[in-house]
Amino acid sequence: MKKVIGGKITAGAKVLYGMGEMAFGVTNTALSVYLLITLTDYLNVNPVWASVIVVAGIVWDAFTDPAVGWLSDGDGGKFGRRRKYLLFFAVPLGLSFFLLWTAPTLMAAGTPEALKVLIILALYLAVISFLTLVNVPYGSVIMEMTDDYDERTSLTGSRMICSALATLGAIGLGDAILGAGPIYETGGNLIYVGLVFGIFVAAASLLCYYGTFERRTFVKLTPRPKFNFKKYVLGSWKSKPFRQVAVAYLCAFTVIGLLQTLLQYYCTYWLKAPELFVVLAGAVLAVAILSTPLWTFISKKLGKKNAFLYGSALSVLSLIGVFFIGQLQEGDAALTMDASIGLMPVFGYASVFFLGVGVGGVQLMPFSMMPDAINFSMKAGDMDEGAYYGIVTFVQKLGMGAATMLIGPILSLAGYVEPPKGIPEGILHTQPAFTSEVIRAMFVWLSVLIIIIGVLAVVNYKIDRETLREKIGAEK
Repeated sequence: MKKVIGGKITAGAKVLYGMGEMAFGVTNTALSVYLLITLTDYLNVNPVWASVIVVAGIVWDAFTDPAVGWLSDGDGGKFGRRRKYLLFFAVPLGLSFFLLWTAPTLMAAGTPEALKVLIILALYLAVISFLTLVNVPYGSVIMEMTDDYDERTSLTGSRMICSALATLGAIGLGDAILGAGPIYETGGNLIYVGLVFGIFVAAASLLCYYGTFERRTFVKLTPRPKFNFKKYVLGSWKSKPFRQVAVAYLCAFTVIGLLQTLLQYYCTYWLKAPELFVVLAGAVLAVAILSTPLWTFISKKLGKKNAFLYGSALSVLSLIGVFFIGQLQEGDAALTMDASIGLMPVFGYASVFFLGVGVGGVQLMPFSMMPDAINFSMKAGDMDEGAYYGIVTFVQKLGMGAATMLIGPILSLAGYVEPPKGIPEGILHTQPAFTSEVIRAMFVWLSVLIIIIGVLAVVNYKIDRETLREKIGAEK
């Protein structure tokens, strides 16, 4: 397969480059959507302990993400400097993912809570470790493939489309595998979710290895320079453009994590229509995918920063619309899919549609801005992109994990009641009125707050097409 024609990266190479994000998208979507609610509603673990697992993962990532960036910066050989990690760790990532979702289905009903937490924690750390070994070098590959401002936007567009498709597929296929009903009834099928997605994650990473390339030939550094914590963790933050985009990046993924994690709770305990979860999630993601060309066009005409600001404004207005969607029923009957769809108000569907458009811009633009900010931050002759992408990957996972970290304690304080065993078929477990109100408030207002923080971070961001070209031209 040809990867470059006439100095331009081929469409096929761009598609396979995007496949690398599918591995990350499926893994993180499954963790965001299913981990917390599996722990609280299927394994009956206290929400605070569920958040402890995520916090432990974030602390672990704080060390491993920069360390993998350091490893890839000093690497080389016939398999490439960055791409080799996709080849070597694709299968371990898929296998660890499978084991994480197998464990809940194998635990006996009387398993002590502490043992449940320890088992899930160990497997969760394994998954995020292998994800780091794949995703940090993958993030850096775009710097090796091209330094053209618009080509990067195109590559990022492919990456975001693949990310949205992965998220949509993970939610839709996951829901189909689990079957109808709340997860406290269907969690026994998580083993099949782990099997299907584990195979997919490994295959997507291997396809990305095949489709990407590195323009330069790198010789492995011998001896490898010692790991420098100041350089690989603190030094990157000294650059204002990188710091601005990193905060926006963090906010974008925190919002996405909040929406993904809370949507099941929102549909089940606020709308009282759990069957709407896959409908609303699918609608937001499908519209986000379809809006990618629109945001790419806007970014070319008005700049990436302005596109991000418009996407953020549209997301905030849409979330305000979502807030005014009331509960769809008074009782505790388990509504069918058709009944749930029929009870949703028209303005609710309109709000969800425009939320999808806004989320498309909020997600795409920080991804597209990041390589430019890194290029602008690096000194002439430097090839330590891994130092920056170690931080980027940590920020990305921190954003997704922050959602669970925030939600668990808040649910506990709000009086969240884990579903008891043996709920009669056709009866929906409900939460106290105050708890349901808190779930709705978190879904809307916490997301709005995070979006506003992201906007404030990039208001004074100044890197555009001409600025970047001048910087790269001056170094040649």
